Order: sequence, then C-alpha cells, then structure tokens
Amino acid sequence: MRKLKLIGTTLVACGTLVATGCTTLPGDSAPEVISSYSPMPDVEDVVEPKDNQPSDLLLRDFFAASAHPVSDYAAARKFLTTERADQWHPERKTKVLDRVFINSDGAVSDGKITYRVRGNVLGTLSPGGVFTPEFTGYETTYEMVQERGQWRISNLRDAVVLDRADFFSAYEARDLYFVNPRGSMLVPDRRWMYTRQQSIGASMVSLLNNGPNPLLGDAVNSLIPPMATVRTQRTGEGEFEVEFTGLTGLNPEARRLLGAQVVWTLAGSDVRGPYRLIADGTLLSEEVGETWRVNDVSEFDPRASAAGTLRAVSGGQVRELSESDADAVAMGGWLASNYIDSLAVSAQENMFAAVAGMGERPRRLLVGKSEGAPQELLESKSLTRPTWSGDAHALYTVADGQEIKRFVRSSRTGNLVEEPVDAESVERLGPDARISMFRISRDGVRAALLIDGKVYVAVLHDRERGGVRLGKLEEIGYQMGDTAVSVGWQHDGTLLVGTRANDAPVWHLAVDGSMARQESARNIAAPVVAVASTAQAIYATDGRALVMLNRDDSDPKYWREVPGLVGQRAIPVVAH
Repeated sequence: MRKLKLIGTTLVACGTLVATGCTTLPGDSAPEVISSYSPMPDVEDVVEPKDNQPSDLLLRDFFAASAHPVSDYAAARKFLTTERADQWHPERKTKVLDRVFINSDGAVSDGKITYRVRGNVLGTLSPGGVFTPEFTGYETTYEMVQERGQWRISNLRDAVVLDRADFFSAYEARDLYFVNPRGSMLVPDRRWMYTRQQSIGASMVSLLNNGPNPLLGDAVNSLIPPMATVRTQRTGEGEFEVEFTGLTGLNPEARRLLGAQVVWTLAGSDVRGPYRLIADGTLLSEEVGETWRVNDVSEFDPRASAAGTLRAVSGGQVRELSESDADAVAMGGWLASNYIDSLAVSAQENMFAAVAGMGERPRRLLVGKSEGAPQELLESKSLTRPTWSGDAHALYTVADGQEIKRFVRSSRTGNLVEEPVDAESVERLGPDARISMFRISRDGVRAALLIDGKVYVAVLHDRERGGVRLGKLEEIGYQMGDTAVSVGWQHDGTLLVGTRANDAPVWHLAVDGSMARQESARNIAAPVVAVASTAQAIYATDGRALVMLNRDDSDPKYWREVPGLVGQRAIPVVAH
C-alpha cells in the first residue's frame, strides 16, 4: 500500500457542509468536493427573540441560537442590534462551556445593561468538526441596548460560545475512518456534525476526502489522492452513490481499503446502503462489483470485539474462564511456572505477554504462546502491564515509570525486537512525571497514558529512521481530577477509567475529550485498580473483588462478582 500525503487542515466547518452544492476547498485550490443533491437543513423551531423579553433571558436564548450555524449564524444574528448584526464576524472556532453563567454588572443605565458571562471551557470545535479539549476558565462581557423597544445585544466578541447542553442538542459525534500504517485496520477520526443537515452522507464523504484531523496527521493513511474529486447522490434505486475521479493510480488492494474507508464511514453514520462506489467512470473494485455492503469489508469492522475467553491474574496465577465454566481454571506451561504480575493477550489469543516477578525482585517481560518456552525481552525494576496492538505487530510496556519500550516482530527471525520510542512529549511534563499505565488502541495508532492520576491520549507516529514518536499529549477527563488509577480501551474506541473516588469509581471517556460519563456506582468500591471490557460486558477490579456489568442489562445497573472468580481480587484480561 502506498502512503499518501494528507492535507493537514480541514477547511470546512462542521455545520457548513449543508448548503446546496456542498463544497470543500483544500487551501487555495479549486473546489474539490461537490455534492449534487444536498438540500438545505431544517431550521424550524430554532429559538428566536420574543417580544418584551427580559434582557437576561434574551441573552440566554442567544447562546442557544448560536448552536445553529446555518446561513452564517442567521438565527443568532436576530438577537443583535441591526448595526452589530452586520458587523459580527464569528470566529471559525467554537468554544464549548460546561455551563454558561450570566450575571449583570449593575442595573440598567441610560437604556443599557452589561452582563458578565463566565464558565469553564470544555474544549473548542474547529473547522471540520474537530473537538479539542481545553479545560480553561472563560469570562467576557455582553452589552445590550433597547432597539425599537426590545433588548438586543450591541457589543460582543467575534466568538461563538455554546453551553454544553446546547452543543449536544445540535451536534452529534460521527467517525471518519482512515487506515493504520500497516493497512490492517481502520482508525476512527471523531468529528462533530450539525444534526439538522439532511445530507450527512455528503458531508462525511467531503470530510473524508479532506483527510484526517491535524493530530492524526501522518499517523494514518487515506487512500484518496490529494487532488481527487468526489460527488455523492442517492440513486433512484435507493443506493448511495459515491463517484471519485483521480484514482487511476490505485491498485486493487488500495481500492479495497478505500472502499472500506467509505463504507464504514457511511454505515457508522447511519447512512443506509447499499453503496455504489465509482472511480473514474468505472467500478471502484471489479472484485466487489457494483454495490458494496458492510459484509464486503467485514474484516475491517472498526468496532469488532474479540469474543474469546476471559482470563484473570490472581496470586501470581493466570486463570481462564469460559461462559460454560463454573470455576476458573489455572493455565499451565510457562505461565504457571512464573509468578505473573500482569498479562496481555493478543487479539488472536495465541500470544501472551506477561510481566513476571514479585516483591522486591526485578520484573521480567516474557512473550510467547502458552505452550513452549517464552522469549525474555526485558528486565527492569518495574514494568507496566504490557499492551498489544490489535494485529499483534507491536508490544509496549513502560520501564520504571518513564521509559516507553516498544517491540515489533522481526521479519527475518520472527522474534520480537526493540524499536526506539521518542517520548519527548512526556518529558515536557517534567522529570517527576511517572507513567503508571500505558495502553495501545486496537488499531495501534493511539496510546492512553495514566500519568500522576491523570488520563492523557497521544498519537503514535512512525519515524523515517525507525521506531515511533509519541505525539502531543492531550489530557482528557478533567472532571476526575487526579483520581484515575486504571485505564483501558473499549471496542468502540472510547476509554474506560477506574478511579480512587468512591462517588465515581468508573468513567467512560471519549478520546477527543468531549464526553465524560460516570458508570453506575452500585456495588462497586474504590479504588478500581483494573478495568477491561468486551462488546458484552465491562470488568473492574475494585477494593474487594473482580466485578462485572453486562452492557445489555436494563437499569438500574448493578455490578456483580464474576462467576468462577467470586471472592478473588483478580485482574481481568481480555484479548485485544
């Protein structure tokens, strides 16, 4: 597969891809994407100024109207004076606050009043629907005057500020999909889309054509060449048609990967198929044929979850428990002859990586199949729980809390060999920063780090001279403070976090920091020192035992001990 240079900045704001003739501009070049059918969005029921409305309530409604970017924020401009409405030029980035607090700076004077607006910025929404966590305070003032007997805003910044509730009511998270460097898996790129547009499919294809968000950058591939163009339409037969031009250089393998990108991006956004994919006037893939369905690219399912055996580490032993077993059974071989401190199992369930050792003894990283002799990769005073990439190509651990170690399989010998990791982004946190957990996403492109009780996410970039570079650290889950003690990836690309806080022992976090949701706290006690999950269940090791929560259980959710491991404070291990 040929790695293509990607456009670093998406120049279309989420919510503006809704007008007839949806157009995306890559820099200063000619129009790149044109949707031939995109209708105008539904803008009914958007809040408007009311006659004789009190000034503070009108200002609150202005923030609600600002969640609708249609026609250059026409709904919000109705709350401004005539002069200011013509002069207001909203910034391209939108600030999302946890809550908007409005307080007057005094009483009405000479027909004017000033309000001070405060809140905490959760993050910013950039062009292309990219959400970036921020966690800063925000304060500004809004001046209001009477115009024709009605309050209107006369002075405000050229900024768009949204309350979190208004943001979530007007936008939804959707995933674009790009390809990991090995061409083996799809990588999600989370975007926030304005919900009232009637052509989500056209908008998603347009954004896909523009490339990944800047943080992902060259860590992923897009099989769409930089100068390609694309049109979308819904055919009379009900197919969603995507027509590319400029793909003549793509081989059959690359075309299949491109098809997977498009199909899973559309299917994940509830754009119904089948999908008709055309390239330069002919079928995108002769192998697949005229129409594509998710079954045609099922091997690239980005939300697939390994449905294998649950294993657990307890008292230095590795035990496994299938659904039909009443008791956990201790595994044999080298996993039984060593005191196992922590364990990782590859998605194929045929490779085990274990940290062995106890007490004050050094820790050793051992890797191998359950039968036979393991390969010893590393010895150190301390090692974090190992973590595999989804295709078992790479294995990671952290030595002594600071040195990230990466091992990849040698094409010559078949053994795992060490590659360098540039972790300068961690070093910037200071010499005392300690990594207590390091977990790799299924696609191998992102890492979740637990550093001094806080959760960070970073992108792993391949280096030309070998190894990888850990990209910018983005802190997420500020709501938890520094209480995090465990973290793990879920099958949908979100994070599961265990904490030492009794009132909120388990959290779900979105990778872009836009969402932080507490899980049920019924029958689970902090600290939650380990978490794991499958598509069917969530597992957590709390202060007393290994407990689980079935995803399909109806409310109220209640944590239960794992059958076969009752009374054991075991560490859950699922294939990844």
